[in-house]
Amino acid sequence: MKLRARLTALCQSISKNEFQHIWDCCCDHGYLGQQLMTDHPNSQIHFVDVVPHLIAEIEDRLNASTNSLANNWAVHCMDAAAIILDDKQSHLVIIAGVGGDLLIEMVQDIVSNHSATANRIDFLLCPVRQLHKVREGLNTLELGLISEQIVKDNHLFYEVIQVSNQSASPVSLIGCEMWNLSEHEHIEYRDSMICHYEKQPSDQAQRLLKLYEAIK
Repeated sequence: MKLRARLTALCQSISKNEFQHIWDCCCDHGYLGQQLMTDHPNSQIHFVDVVPHLIAEIEDRLNASTNSLANNWAVHCMDAAAIILDDKQSHLVIIAGVGGDLLIEMVQDIVSNHSATANRIDFLLCPVRQLHKVREGLNTLELGLISEQIVKDNHLFYEVIQVSNQSASPVSLIGCEMWNLSEHEHIEYRDSMICHYEKQPSDQAQRLLKLYEAIK
């Protein structure tokens, strides 16, 4: 399968990092995790979805397309917020394609369930709405920025954000490292956000408007 721009961006975001476990929390029906099996052969790839027939479809596809001796993957029919992370190993948890409220709830549950974990837990996130609520929530959870980027996929814009419990860098409300105004798509995205918040009367919207207008 040819990955779309958003999935390609997710894959590229972790190209320089190695984790013992990578958790694909139902991102695009498991195609992201399937690509990561090739890109990260030394990592155990976990496919997580609460819907039984979707997990069954993923498992059937993996059994049909992977070497019968391959043992670097597992499927889990469960709520992604309830995953159990071995505290002696490194983990990357990928959550994409869900709204900001649900996404930050999932991250909060995972963090709360692993408060004693001393090793590295990273999250690679791509919310579809409520981006600023997600960014505020990540700061509240004391997850620091690793990387971020803007992606345009099928005429829609997304933000891909990687954070870690080992990073002390705060997460900017509108992004600090992802902007490159030499790229037309970044200008297009900034202008669309300005247009959006110009129409919102709330104090929060006006604060965000000023931040976007300051991006030069």
